[in-house]
Amino acid sequence: MTASAASYPCCVLPDLSFHVIGISHHTAGVEERERFALTHGETVALLREQQQAGRSALLLSTCNRCEYYWSGSEDGEAWLRRLAQTRGAASHTVLTRYDGEAAVRHLFIVAAGLDSQVLGETEILGQVRRAYDAARAAGTTARDMDLILSAALAAGRRVRRETMLGRHPASVSSAAVDLIAERWGTIGSRGVVVLGAGEAAEGILRALSERGATNVALLNRHPERARVLAQAWGATAGDLSQLEHKLEAADLLFVATASLHPVVTSAELAQVAARRGDRELFVVDLGVPRNVDPAARGTTAVQLFDLDDLQRLCCPAVGTAPAALADAERIIDDELSRLGLSLRGRVAAPKLAELHRLGVELAEQEAAWALAQLESLSDGQREIVRQMADRLVRRVLYPVSRNLRAE
Repeated sequence: MTASAASYPCCVLPDLSFHVIGISHHTAGVEERERFALTHGETVALLREQQQAGRSALLLSTCNRCEYYWSGSEDGEAWLRRLAQTRGAASHTVLTRYDGEAAVRHLFIVAAGLDSQVLGETEILGQVRRAYDAARAAGTTARDMDLILSAALAAGRRVRRETMLGRHPASVSSAAVDLIAERWGTIGSRGVVVLGAGEAAEGILRALSERGATNVALLNRHPERARVLAQAWGATAGDLSQLEHKLEAADLLFVATASLHPVVTSAELAQVAARRGDRELFVVDLGVPRNVDPAARGTTAVQLFDLDDLQRLCCPAVGTAPAALADAERIIDDELSRLGLSLRGRVAAPKLAELHRLGVELAEQEAAWALAQLESLSDGQREIVRQMADRLVRRVLYPVSRNLRAE
């Protein structure tokens, strides 16, 4: 069930007990990934378990990955295996693991969007930040993990701000719209229905607007939420009861909700298809777990695409200059070096504190000895002696402290 991926190059960070194990689009299809999908409530409950056990941990659950990060000697692999068993995952599910600096570098690469299904996608940075917020709220981030997560977010922000990947942001939502636009040549006035009102649905609306779509309806369980989002992107709004009616005239349906079960059944699509005649309906399911019943693939005149199809049909790296990737990798190396300095400083801090304490004690002892020999000094002169002893000790200890930090 488990497999270790090839190690990343490691040479920057001091030895640290930091690990990650998980499943992603690299090793598993959407049918397997959806078994690992976690709601916010489930994530909070699982983190609470870790906190009660005194563990330092973070859970990152997105449409394309479920990863468990931890520090310490805990057997995180066994923990994720138990979660997989409760989810009914197949025994041959491939879990990828990294340890030490390789685990930190992997987190940086994930936060920068370089490990995403769509290269350079921007949504992952927010997902990492929310995972970190959830871990902090649950009390499962120790000081080293705080440093690592903060540095990963800094790396992701710099890649977005300083490279061409950030100047031309991509996402799974925009890739899905691009896929359909490429097949049709243009979307224009074709009827489009978007189901959902979360981050992915907003990404779809944005991409449709940028590509000139003019006939878009947004449907959601909560019409008011749909109304606000639709107004921002020039769409009309409605509730789920209007779905079948809207689909009779539409050419394209995007489904992107947080539901754990299909919200569009094969029977519903079959009824719609029967009323549409020979007109083909394209359905793009961006949910994990899937929002459209996979059995709908057998429905006449319905073309169903899910995230696996998106990965197979799109080539996210096309058009991405090698220089942009090189710039992103340099930023990651730079942020790893910065993190290394911080971690080494943390390791040296107790020794430096003890060295400082001894220095203060030594300065006081030597000043007291000198002042005992010079009884006729004024108060101002006695203060100068004390300052001289302190300055001499500080000047001697400075290179020692600097070398200790460097080592």
